[in-house]
Amino acid sequence: MRILILFVVLTSLLSLTSCGYIFREIATPNNCKKCEIFNQNGDIVWSTDECGGEVYNMELRAKAKAYDYGCNHTLSCKSYKKPKK
Repeated sequence: MRILILFVVLTSLLSLTSCGYIFREIATPNNCKKCEIFNQNGDIVWSTDECGGEVYNMELRAKAKAYDYGCNHTLSCKSYKKPKK
């Protein structure tokens, strides 16, 4: 019985996460975000630039990456709109 409950909970969480990606991809394909991690000297040690569904949870993933680098690093994320083709 516990395995069934665990399976239902995990499936629900996975579907909710996937829905956010799909919504972003369909509703806001031109919304973009660029995140960069700087060291204490101001040099970029990591950077990513994504649009549409890839923006979903991007800042959270970037914060986790910055945490991996250590406390002497700074995260900067900026949103922008990509021009329509």
